[in-house]
Parts: sequence; C-alpha cells; structure tokens
Amino acid sequence: MVKKEAVEEDDVEAFLASLDPKSKCCPPEVVAKLIQSRAIGCITALLERKIAHNRLDIRGPVGNCQLPLHYAAKLGFHEAIELLIRHWVRPYHVFSSFEPKELETSAIDYALETSCNEWNKKMEESQSGGGALLLTDLILWLPEWISSADNFNWWHTVKLLGRAKDKDLEMKIFRYARNGQAAKLLWLLFAVPDRVLSPTFLHCLTRRLELQHSRLEDYSLRDFLTSQLAFVVADIRWCSDGDDPQLIKSLEEKRSILTSSLLLLEVFQKAGTQLSNLIPILLEKEKQHLSSSPIAQQVQTILEGAGIPLTSLNCPIISTQDSEINYPYPSGPANRNMMHGHWPRSGYLAFLIRPTSVCRSEILDSEFNRAIENLCYHPCLKDWNPQESAFKLLFIFCLPDLVEKMQCMLQLELGYGKPAKVLHPTYLAKLCFIYITEGRIVEFTAALMAVRVLLQFDHPLGPQISYHTGDYMEYTPNLYDFLLHASRRVLDEEISLTGKSEDNVTVQILKEKKSVLSSAFLLARIFENSSERIHRYLHSPRYKVIQECRDLKMIIGDVASLLEDSGFVLTSQDRCVNHLEWYALMLLSIFPF
Repeated sequence: MVKKEAVEEDDVEAFLASLDPKSKCCPPEVVAKLIQSRAIGCITALLERKIAHNRLDIRGPVGNCQLPLHYAAKLGFHEAIELLIRHWVRPYHVFSSFEPKELETSAIDYALETSCNEWNKKMEESQSGGGALLLTDLILWLPEWISSADNFNWWHTVKLLGRAKDKDLEMKIFRYARNGQAAKLLWLLFAVPDRVLSPTFLHCLTRRLELQHSRLEDYSLRDFLTSQLAFVVADIRWCSDGDDPQLIKSLEEKRSILTSSLLLLEVFQKAGTQLSNLIPILLEKEKQHLSSSPIAQQVQTILEGAGIPLTSLNCPIISTQDSEINYPYPSGPANRNMMHGHWPRSGYLAFLIRPTSVCRSEILDSEFNRAIENLCYHPCLKDWNPQESAFKLLFIFCLPDLVEKMQCMLQLELGYGKPAKVLHPTYLAKLCFIYITEGRIVEFTAALMAVRVLLQFDHPLGPQISYHTGDYMEYTPNLYDFLLHASRRVLDEEISLTGKSEDNVTVQILKEKKSVLSSAFLLARIFENSSERIHRYLHSPRYKVIQECRDLKMIIGDVASLLEDSGFVLTSQDRCVNHLEWYALMLLSIFPF
C-alpha cells in the first residue's frame, strides 16, 4: 500500500519502499495522486522503475482521463509532461502497454480545453453584455493572460505537447481552423507556429483524408482555407432573396469563421516571431519585478510594425462546437475537386507561368483547336470581352447560327460520334488551361460547348505541363485548382498594389486578369451543372420553333431559366444584350440563321 504522506511530501525513498517489488502494475489512483500532488521526484523514480522492469501497466483511467499524460496535460503539469515525453517516445501511450487504435481525446486536447477556460469565461461575459467579441480582443488579451506566472505553465504545456511526435496534431489544427475555434488555434500559433504555418501542412493529412494519390507537399493551411472561403463567398453571391434565411445565415457564419482563421494565420505569418518571443520576455520581467508598458500596447506596436492595423482584425468571433461544419457542395467541387488531383506550388500561378513552347505547340497543333479558332471568328463574338457578363457569352453560343456551325464542325472536321485521340480528357484539360492562361475565354467557352460530356473539370492536366519559374518544375493540377489558386494570387497582388499611383497600369492589368479568371470559373461551374440541360434544349422542338420565328429574346429567356433552375442567379444586366453589336445585326438580318 502506497503511503499518502510519501506522495504528498514527494518522499522518493518512502514511496519506493511502499511499492510491491513483485508487482509490475501500478494502481491508476496512485499515478493520479502523484500528478495531482506534483510529486516530480516520485514520478521520476516510477519511470526509472518502469525502465528497469520494461513494463508497468495501468489498468483503468487516471484521474478521469485516459492516460497519465492526459491527466498531466489537464492540470498543466509541464514538468511531468517533459519527463513522460523524454522517457517514452509515444505521447499517447506513456505509462501504458496497451495501444488502442485511436484515442478520441489526446493530451493536447486536455491542455487546450483547460487553458481556454478563462477565455471562454471572458467570451461569455462579453456576449452577455450585448457586445460582439472581436478577433482583436483575443489577440490583445491572450498574451497578457499567458505571461502571468500562474498561467505560463499552460503555454509551456501546449508547447511541449505541440513539439512531441503527435501524428494527429495537424488534423486537430485543421479542425480548429475550419470550425472557427479561434482561441485554440491562437494558443497553438503562440506555442508551435512552425507546425501551424508549415508550407507542407497538408502533406501530413494525406493519409487521414484518404489522399494517397495526391501530392500536397507544397500546400499550406492558408491555401486550403482560402479555397474554402472562395466557395462560401460564391455561394453567398448566388443566393437570392427568396432562399432559406437559415441557409444564408449559415453561410455568413461560415464566412466569418474562415475569415477569422485566415486573419490569425496572416497575423502570425507577418509578426509571428515577435509575438512568440514576447511571452518569455514578459514572464522574465514579471519574475524580476521590472516595469514595462501595458502588454496590449506592446502587441499593438508589434502588429502595426508588421503592417497589420487593428481595425483590420475587427472580425466577430463565432463560438462553435467541436463537431464538423458542413460546407457547401456536398457532392460538388468543394469536396470532390478540392482534394483530388495534384496541387501546384503556391505562388507559381496566375498568368506568371505558361506551358513550355514545345508542349503548347503540340497541344494547339490539332484539328480540334483549329476548328475552335475558326468558329470563334464569327461576327457575333467580336464585341464580347471579359468585362461583360459570362452569361451573355453563353447566350451568344446558343444562337442558332453558332449552334449549326458547331454541329457542322463536330460532324465534318472531327468525325462526331467516333473515337478520336484529340478528344482525350487530358488533351481537353490542357487545351482549356492554355485558353485560360492566354485570356481566350471565347475559345474556352466554345470548347466547353463542343465537348460537354468529355471534359472533366477534376481531371489532372498531366505531367507534360511544365511551369517555368527560372527552373522547370512539374505539377499536375486540375482546372478548378488552377482557377482558385490563380484567383487568389491575382487578388493578393491587386490588394498589395492598391493606392500606389506608380502602379496604376499594373493594377489595371491585374483587374483584367481577375475578370478573365472570374468568367472562366463561372463558365466552368455553368457547364458542370447545366450542360446536359442546355444540350437537350438546343435539340428540342421548342428551339426549332424559335429558330423559325427568329425570336432571340425567347432564346435568352429560356437559357436564363435553365441556369436559374440549376441554382445560378442572373441580374437584369446579365439578360440585357441590346447594346451588343451582334444583336442589332441579327435584327437587321445581316447574317441569316
């Protein structure tokens, strides 16, 4: 029987004498008492005894936790955590011989849950007062709370556990960021910023997310959140006034959650080193009773020095549970395309890269490309530009004259209905990639109209695409990946140049590139969701009747209705074609159907 006094007084000799020398098991309540009493000497002796016997089972939970390491993390006993991790390489199973396949709660979960209690209380007080809690409050308040002598143990605990070989830490960070648990994410950013901001963050998640065939070595958490935010913003933009208010509210909450996480990552990307170094400096000053300026003021100075004004961080924090958040498009690109194919290196996209000349010439030197280019010389297409609505371009391609020419092109020049090598999905994906990078949205739309069935938006572009950045590197994204990354790059560059008079020309070029990418992304979504409906309409008896009566507005109205049935929202400007030259020529019958 272990003596209670030996544990409470950390008397190592009395503790070892009270242990049964023949037993290889230690009661869990004894281990819990050692950790609770912070008897570091007895814990060290117990670990040495474990090493000597090569086994020391603990049958049952320790202090309402699964394992001793969890209980130590729950109490913020970082000295014991350091010992346990040092003597046993598996932080999940310290002090235990059994190895469950997966523990629902790990040690760092206990540490973060307990360390965030004060933050949760502050959040509840702020919300009860009627004011919205902002991201600014969290960033300014947390360093002050951590740097106090009583709470520094929690920061040190999280730091130790974050540096341990916890194979699931990246998954937890991923969930904290995606579910809007800003306090836990900020704790990890202060403690282990290198793991949160790693440029190869998603490489650690490939097996857990069943992405064995993907290459995510060069994809960061910020890239993923940016892509998710793009889909949520697009969903909000396409919601109409008649949609379910709960759906709109849910989308707005998701946007706030993702925005908060992105802002936190942005803060530590620019000022993470200074903020992380601030905690031990403040603690040392407190130990020496040295006076210093208010901590919130020091944090504000660091942020402003890094070019981050506090006003940009006034984003409301939404408290969410640990459950998963359901993002839009359950079977669409957000879940199917975002995690398939090969992700390109962030920063090598957005019109700054082109396929090599040999690759480009091989792709463009084909009957299909020449037929597409000949089709796009049609007079109806000459006055459309990317600043116009992409819906108007689709209306033009639904005109009877262009529909007939496209059918002739497929039947006479390509042997429509027969297997052809040029219509391979990889070739089509590469060709559309070239059209987008060169700003040829008209040709891109023509290709989508011609090969509505064969083109797969999540089909990899293939290893033959090379990106030239001074040296040659090969990546194989799909079209959706490219559009999302290129859009983010253009937006970042446009924001960085805003207000600089000497870069007006560059800003204008970036705006034009953004228009091209927006049109391409919208057209890709249209043809993925509505291509079958449009194809059936163009071959329906109603279309033949309209073709005979020459009612162009009826065609536009029918196609617009098909798009609205597919979930797209069209404004009055999207439907207005009176100012386009082709409409006037059609009314004057200059080129017949």
